[in-house]
Amino acid sequence: MVLSSPNTAPFAWLPCAHSWVAIHPQPRGVIQFIGSGLWGVWPMVSYGHFLKSLFEAGYTIVAIPFRYARRHWSVALDLLDEHYQVRLAMVEVAMARGYDPKIYLDAAHYAWVGHGLGCRYVALLEVLTAPMELLSDCFQSLVPELEDADRQWQQICQGLASLGESLRLMERRIQRLTGETVDYSQPSIRHQASLLLAPVMTDLAGPLRSLLSKLMPVYPTVAQTHQLIEHSPLFQLTGLIQFARDRIAADTCQRLMQEQPHLRRRLLKGNYWEPVGIRMGQVIVDFNPLDKLVQPLSCRDLEYKSITLLNRLRTPSPLAPCPSGRRAKGHRAMAA
Repeated sequence: MVLSSPNTAPFAWLPCAHSWVAIHPQPRGVIQFIGSGLWGVWPMVSYGHFLKSLFEAGYTIVAIPFRYARRHWSVALDLLDEHYQVRLAMVEVAMARGYDPKIYLDAAHYAWVGHGLGCRYVALLEVLTAPMELLSDCFQSLVPELEDADRQWQQICQGLASLGESLRLMERRIQRLTGETVDYSQPSIRHQASLLLAPVMTDLAGPLRSLLSKLMPVYPTVAQTHQLIEHSPLFQLTGLIQFARDRIAADTCQRLMQEQPHLRRRLLKGNYWEPVGIRMGQVIVDFNPLDKLVQPLSCRDLEYKSITLLNRLRTPSPLAPCPSGRRAKGHRAMAA
């Protein structure tokens, strides 16, 4: 299914900070995308049809290249910094082009979309969004045998404090540019919906995963990541799309639904690589012989279903807070 907007502008990528941005002249929102593994290194190409379709539906698109690293908190903190750097850059570009920049000032207009391994970074951003006292409770919940929890917590505190200082400078810069006063407060993705496409929380892929994980451990580990997700009071604006023939992300999808049972889940046709592909005429080509290789455009509904779910996530029903700051089993916690 092809999406369209009555005010569709020419689709073109512009480098902003460390990302690529397609600025819409009259955006209804901003979608920030992180792909998976090798395909995610050049998301503008690998996910070309998916991202262009979202642009044509009326969204400014931020494509963030996937980054390989062992210390995922470092990547998550860099992504938070990138998020605010790009917000400032989009204000400047919009004003230079004569567009109204106000939509880029409000966090509620932003959404995150991840695919595969990219979803792990989005999930860590959601974990970091909790108030510091609740985030501290989440780390204290990690079982003792999981290594490096204290060191990870120190890295997070230092990273958030440093980013907070940078945000004060950005706030003053935006006020000088627009005359508007913004208060970013604690760095976070609060009030921003997130959509996980075939999420994968594994560290490394392939038959050598067990050996490589011992030689090059990734932090937080998979077990730590799932524990933090389970104890997080947030994830209230998060949706999940699973594909019927996907065997790569099936286990992660099932586990996430157990940890955060209020997630809005949709099951679509296709497999793990469904978001990957470029349009050639009336077909989508993904150059992957292990996947569909070629798909008629008329058979594709991923983009439409993604936008529909994101719109629903951005208008959540109010939820009561969890008194302890942790999500009690069988109950929902406060909204992000």
